[in-house]
Amino acid sequence: MMMRAYGLAVDNIIDARIAIASGEVLDRGSMGEDLFWALRGGGGASFGIILSYKLKLLQVPPKVTVFNIDKLLEQGAVKLLTKWQQIAYNLDKRLFIRVQLQVVDRNHRSSSKTLMATFQSLFLGEQTELLSLMAESFPELGVKSEDCMELSWIRSVLSIAGYPPGGSLKKLLDRKPQYHNLFKTKSDFLRMPFNEDVWEVISAWLVGQNEFPYVIIDPFGEEWTKLQ
Repeated sequence: MMMRAYGLAVDNIIDARIAIASGEVLDRGSMGEDLFWALRGGGGASFGIILSYKLKLLQVPPKVTVFNIDKLLEQGAVKLLTKWQQIAYNLDKRLFIRVQLQVVDRNHRSSSKTLMATFQSLFLGEQTELLSLMAESFPELGVKSEDCMELSWIRSVLSIAGYPPGGSLKKLLDRKPQYHNLFKTKSDFLRMPFNEDVWEVISAWLVGQNEFPYVIIDPFGEEWTKLQ
């Protein structure tokens, strides 16, 4: 969730070692920039056995701030989603706000299904500054101090991953998945924003499905605009 400030993880790889079919072990200098570029996004295993990556370390502030705010359709979720889409890519680059759309069944009856939009945020700074930024750029969401949690960056990783933020950091080293549900997923890039009418149609379609669809929408901008 720091991609708007620092780009993707692959943008911060500064070297790699790869064993190719001839048995040679190459680094960035000996493999050339074309292969180095491909290793970072073209499926590295297609070109050889990747032995290691060297990553650039990034500086984070002592405290970051997170929030999760849920809004149902009847609470104006579509209007908020439309506004978010217009501003999220152009906010302060330290501020990342994604939207998660999920169908929820409040009373275990098909007639009670509705759509919930969760606005999930990570801000690389303290709560006071975040509240000021939100009041200026997205007052409609109504973020308050009680919605926010200020903690260290590594604790925010726990929180965003779905663990209690005060839990053991060793959870991040556990290779076993926390959740054991199966799902099918598809990714796409939206180049032009949808208007409110389109989101109304999408919302109705999601709620009308027999399953419980889940949509994650991430904003880009800032560092992404510098990529060629």
